[in-house]
Amino acid sequence: MTTPLTETQVQELRTQLEARKEQLLQELDEVQVAHRERMKAANSAPQDAYATQANQVAQDAVRDAEARRDHDELVAVRAALERVQDGSYGACQECGADIGLARLQAFPAALRCITCQTQLEQR
Repeated sequence: MTTPLTETQVQELRTQLEARKEQLLQELDEVQVAHRERMKAANSAPQDAYATQANQVAQDAVRDAEARRDHDELVAVRAALERVQDGSYGACQECGADIGLARLQAFPAALRCITCQTQLEQR
C-alpha cells in the first residue's frame, strides 16, 4: 500500500483536474459550434454526390465518438473534483486502499488502485 497524499499533492492534482475540465469544456463547445455550422451549411447547400455525403457521415461519426469520449472524461474529472472536495480523493472505490501518487499523476481522475483496475479490466 502507498502512503496517503499530502495536501500539496492533492492541490497539484486538483489544479490538473481543473485545467483538464476547462480543456474538455472548450473542446465540447467547439464540437457544438462546428456541428451547428455544418447543419446550417447542409441546409443551404445543394446535395453533394453520394461519395461526398458518405465521407461527411464518416467524419461526423468520428467527431461524435470523440465528443462522447470527451464527455465521459469530463464526467470522470468532475467526479474526481467532488472527491477532492469531500476528502475521499485518492482512495480506491473498490478496496479503499490508496490509489497512489504515480497513478493519480498519470490519470488524476482514477477511481481505483492499479490492482483493482487490473482486475476489473480482466473480467
